[in-house]
Amino acid sequence: MPSDAAGRVRALVERRGVVTNADVVRALSVSPATSHRLLRALVVGGMLEPQGKGRAARYHLPHLRRRFAIAGLAEDQAWQRVAADLTRIRPLETQEATSLRYAATEVINNAIEHSSGRTVVIDVAFEAGRTTVVSVRDDGVGVFHRVCEDFGFASPHEAIVHLEKGKLTSDPARHSGEGLFFSSKAVARFRLESQGVAWVVDSIARDSGVAASDVQRGTRVVLTVVDGHTPHLEDVFRAYTDPESLEFVRTRTTVKLAALGTGLVSRSEARRLTARLGEFKHVTLDFTSIELVGQGFCDEVFRVFAREHPGTAIEPVGMNDAVAFMVARARAR
Repeated sequence: MPSDAAGRVRALVERRGVVTNADVVRALSVSPATSHRLLRALVVGGMLEPQGKGRAARYHLPHLRRRFAIAGLAEDQAWQRVAADLTRIRPLETQEATSLRYAATEVINNAIEHSSGRTVVIDVAFEAGRTTVVSVRDDGVGVFHRVCEDFGFASPHEAIVHLEKGKLTSDPARHSGEGLFFSSKAVARFRLESQGVAWVVDSIARDSGVAASDVQRGTRVVLTVVDGHTPHLEDVFRAYTDPESLEFVRTRTTVKLAALGTGLVSRSEARRLTARLGEFKHVTLDFTSIELVGQGFCDEVFRVFAREHPGTAIEPVGMNDAVAFMVARARAR
C-alpha cells in the first residue's frame, strides 16, 4: 500500500465531493478492508465525515459551523476563526482565500451593523471540484425589508434592482454602499436571500437573476469559490473604478431584473431601471434574456436619461436584433 494512500483518498473526495468504500477500492486498487481502514483513520483524524453506516456509508469533507453573538463582534476576528477551521480541512489557493475573505468580512459587517439581529451563524461546506461554499446567516430583520424601509422601495424585487447598481446606503457618512456590490462580484457565485427571495450572481456565467428562497426571516448570504474560477479581487475593483481618481464610477445593470417578464415597454420601467444611474460615469446595460423593448422604454433610457445625464455613458450589451434595432432608433433621435 503506498505511503500517500490517505492523501489520495482525500484528493478523491475533493474531486467527487462524496465517496463510498467501493469508490476508494476502485480508485486506489486496494482491498475493501484496506479502504475501510483508510477512511476510518481520516474520520478519526477529523479530516472526513461519514454519512450512513455499513456498505451504504458515504464520506465527505467535514461541514464546519461557527455561531457568534453579534453584540461586540468584530467581523475580521470572526472570519479569522472560521478561516482557521477551513484551512485545517482544506486550504484555499491565495486568490480564492483573498476574495473570500473580502466578501465574507463585508457580509459579516452588514449583519453586525444593519441586521438588528442577535446572532450570526457561519457554515462552510466543501463540494466536488474543489468548491468551497460559505453561508452567513443572521436572525435580523432581513436585508430586503431594511432596504425597502430605508428607501421606500415597494418590494424585495425592486430592492434587488438597486442593490445590483451599487452605491446604495442609508448612512453615507459611514458607508459607501460598495460592500454588497463588490462582494457579489468577488466570488464565483453569490446568493443574497431574505423574505422568500434570492438575488443570485454568477460571475462565471456573468449573469444575475432572481430566484425563490426558503429564507423567510433574517438574511442568508451564500459565497461560493471554485479553485481556478474565482475572480481576482484587484481585477474586480479595477473593472468598476476610475484609474485616475480611484472612485467607483462604473456599474453593470442586468436589465431583466427590472422586467416583470422578457420585455420592457413602458417609461415607468425605464425610470425604475435608470434611477440613480446618473451617479456613475459609465453604465453597462445587459439586455441578455430580454426579447423585446418598447419605443417609450428606449426613448426614456437612450434619449431622455442620456440628455439629462451627459456625464454618464451608457453601453448596451447582450441585445438580440429586435432590441438592438429599437435602441439604435432611439439613439438616432
